[in-house]
Amino acid sequence: MRILLDENIPIQLKPLLPGNVVKSVNDKDIGWKTVKNGKLLSQMEGSYDLLITADKNMYAQQNLSDSTLSILVLPTNRRSVVLDLAVRILEIVAALSPREYAVLDSAGIASKREFGEPDGGSSGPTP
Repeated sequence: MRILLDENIPIQLKPLLPGNVVKSVNDKDIGWKTVKNGKLLSQMEGSYDLLITADKNMYAQQNLSDSTLSILVLPTNRRSVVLDLAVRILEIVAALSPREYAVLDSAGIASKREFGEPDGGSSGPTP
């Protein structure tokens, strides 16, 4: 999977996602550090499969109906918490399908929904 880390996600997560190509918007060869969410998602299409972010409002703020990406929202961008959740993040990444939006809480429980589902619709916790 081709994964892009949003600007506030610790880059120390990269090596903890083996078997994936992981880049950060902060990487000099990417150059998307100041790109806002809507434009970022548009630029990612065709180049990346998944955005990992801590922006909990992205689902409500963006029109994702035409997107083929997946999005994983972490409970925080605090390095220690993110790294403690690395194994769980890897499990969720492996289980995500295109056009899915997953939200991970600090206990490691994730809920997923497909793009286009109303805010109340959720497929429940992800094993």
